[in-house]
Amino acid sequence: MSLFFEQFSKVKNKAESVVNRSADRHVRLAVTGLSGAGKTAFITGLVHQLLSSTAHKGEDNLPLWHLAREKRLLGVIREQQPDLSIPSFDYNGAMAQLTAQLPKWPESTRNISEIRLAIHFKPQSGIRGKLFDKSKLLLDIIDYPGEWLLDLPLLKLSFVDWCIEQQSRIAIFSHFSGFNSFREDLKKIDFASPMDLFVLERIAKQYQKLLIESVNEKGFYLAQPGRMLLPGNLEGSPLLTWFPILNLSKAQLESLDKNAEQNSYFQVLKQRYQAYVDEVVKPFYRDHFRHFDRQVVLVDSLSALNHGQAQFNDMTQALSGVLDSFQFGQANWLNRLFSPKIDKLLFVASQCDQITRDQQSNLLYLLNDMLSDSQQLATIKGCDVETMAISAIKVTKHGLVKHQGQEVEVVEGRTTGNELIRVFPGEVPRKLPQVDFWQKQGFHFKKFLPPMSLAGDQKPQLQHIRLDHLLQYLLGDKLD
Repeated sequence: MSLFFEQFSKVKNKAESVVNRSADRHVRLAVTGLSGAGKTAFITGLVHQLLSSTAHKGEDNLPLWHLAREKRLLGVIREQQPDLSIPSFDYNGAMAQLTAQLPKWPESTRNISEIRLAIHFKPQSGIRGKLFDKSKLLLDIIDYPGEWLLDLPLLKLSFVDWCIEQQSRIAIFSHFSGFNSFREDLKKIDFASPMDLFVLERIAKQYQKLLIESVNEKGFYLAQPGRMLLPGNLEGSPLLTWFPILNLSKAQLESLDKNAEQNSYFQVLKQRYQAYVDEVVKPFYRDHFRHFDRQVVLVDSLSALNHGQAQFNDMTQALSGVLDSFQFGQANWLNRLFSPKIDKLLFVASQCDQITRDQQSNLLYLLNDMLSDSQQLATIKGCDVETMAISAIKVTKHGLVKHQGQEVEVVEGRTTGNELIRVFPGEVPRKLPQVDFWQKQGFHFKKFLPPMSLAGDQKPQLQHIRLDHLLQYLLGDKLD
């Protein structure tokens, strides 16, 4: 009898090895979005819910996630990430900030990072369900700065094409302090003449200041090159010492491209632009983007609505340009090894707890309308596309107050220090607003801070809105 069990064990182990090699047991989930969309908080909330979920607790915390509801979730643990050269996502540091004596949001993403989780579960279908009592899905979550996303469209643009695109933004640039002096300095340059390095560096610094002001002070989104916003070790290098030519026509630029000497202003700018694409943008795309399986795109529509029509339209344009660079399409276990494609794309309207519950459906309708073209393109190419309104870390409470004899829904949360406020943030439009809408409607969506109830909590249980729905969409098909 013992010999029988020994042989059966060998057969079972061999079968499990075959299944592991051939089955899709590994998902690389990329979390992306423009600067300020809440990527770090989103990942922290998602990882927290997974690590704190077991067969006993998951059903309560994540009821819409079938694995938890069916009590097949055995537990989730953190494992060593596969690429040791990439910094680890600082989950512990983020939780420490959320539970500090004065809770605050985790610091924004400043570099690429990664975390690997192993989801242990009871399989119920296929070979795994028949042969094994338990199984495991590896989930790699990759975070990277939103500023880096803005460079992906450069992969398809020559320097001349990029300059023409930037000329279409002169109306936006004209509202920034320093633009007039930047434009006047451009007019003084003969771009066919030999380059003066001092002049080039001075004007490049002016352009960098314009980009930083456009994003950090004016609330715009589309700033290229994105690394000028977050230079890191590229600060001051020739790879970031260039700028667009805004005062010449396309015909003039093409003539310079063909006839200008190699040491001219034009050719040096062109060389540095191309070097940036080749040495910064392409490696990032090659080493990371091409290996994502599923993509979450976070969209902070509320901040854009607060800033106004120009900023809202700018965000829509920036997202469209970024999404054009993704690879979409159905993937099977064989081509995943050699030519992986994003087969599920989820647009997330983030921080939906900042508005009243009756406005959350409007936020979802608005997101669908804003991204309809990108959604259609991805669907045509075989990618499963979905939109959701979620909050990975819910920090507000909803309630009702009497106003002029009627009950009005409000949100309550902490804005600064220990101060609690109750507000009606405003109505979210259900579709892309027209010009007259912006003229008569104002928005006052607050940025709430984590609640004081988290202060010093050694075992916090963060609240969320619809993360279970998100998990079911992104991972449900891998956990049967």
